[in-house]
Amino acid sequence: MGADRRGSKIPADYEGTATPEAHRACEVIQERIREHLIATNDMRLFGLQQLLGQASLRMEQVQWPEEYERMTREIEEALREADDPNAKSYTHEEVMQAMQARIDQARDKPC
Repeated sequence: MGADRRGSKIPADYEGTATPEAHRACEVIQERIREHLIATNDMRLFGLQQLLGQASLRMEQVQWPEEYERMTREIEEALREADDPNAKSYTHEEVMQAMQARIDQARDKPC
């Protein structure tokens, strides 16, 4: 993504408007909380992380509705395919490789 995202901050005068900057700041805060949870197993911030995740998702819906609708369609299609009795089964390794490829692809897209 280029610049170090750890420096992202929600402005003090932030009023709740969905902006790319606020979205990035929420992601950075979530990442820091996640790192804290993993490092300390201190679950006191878990609820806050969940709320920030919902806020970030809502910002994505508002800012990039076409992209959000596309992802929703893809998820619904994947769920239909998974429920198909003739669906192909994948090994754990295949699933992890596919997920990592999608994560890498998503990281290459600008917010």
